[in-house]
Amino acid sequence: MANNLLSLANILILVVAGVAAGISGAVSGLASIFSFPALIFIGVPPIAANMTNSVSLTALSLGSIPASYPEWKAHRDVLKRLWFPVLAGGVVGAVALLLTPGASFSKIAAVLIMFASVMIFIPKKTGETSKPKRFWLLGLILFAVGIYCGYFGAGAGSISMAASMFILGVDLKVASSIKNVLLGIANTMGVLIFAFSGQVQWLTAIPLAAGFYIGGRIGPVIVRHANQNVLRWFVSLFGICVAVAMLLR
Repeated sequence: MANNLLSLANILILVVAGVAAGISGAVSGLASIFSFPALIFIGVPPIAANMTNSVSLTALSLGSIPASYPEWKAHRDVLKRLWFPVLAGGVVGAVALLLTPGASFSKIAAVLIMFASVMIFIPKKTGETSKPKRFWLLGLILFAVGIYCGYFGAGAGSISMAASMFILGVDLKVASSIKNVLLGIANTMGVLIFAFSGQVQWLTAIPLAAGFYIGGRIGPVIVRHANQNVLRWFVSLFGICVAVAMLLR
């Protein structure tokens, strides 16, 4: 299996999927919609693919957090108040994944991808910055997002962006930058847990991580300048097709 996974074609597939995932993550929070199916396609078992994907996502954070610094730097106080709920949720989600049977996870993953693909079309409104008393609500939502991120991840970014826009009153660009930081934190604990699980395919994680880093660097730039409605349509339709294919399979 290792030789097949390391073929030139598979390496190229993973790098391209990583770049697409990095861009998609910046635009709509749906990074795993590209990277997870790519791992499944080259033959990695579902749970091992999810853990490998989570480990590789660290490179996305390394690329996207500094790239989106101009947007989140003015909201450092907000991030200081929200890092713990999302970190705690990430631990819970990662442990839950370790306890989930592989056959069940395949079906759950397809449903979550479908859910995530639809989530990006839920209206996201901006307004005045919320009062501090509403931080408890955002903290609670981000705890749940952290669980989701630690367990699977596809759509976690979209949910956190929607919550940030609604509660904090920030626009899409700022919400995306806040999401980059918070999900980077949530994913960190999952990586530490998965690293010792024995299921991470490290050789496939390297090219995927390389693609994630590249996509993470250029994704925030695209968010600043591209037609976001067109990108959301593309990412959502792709995700729905992936979910249907997984369910039929």
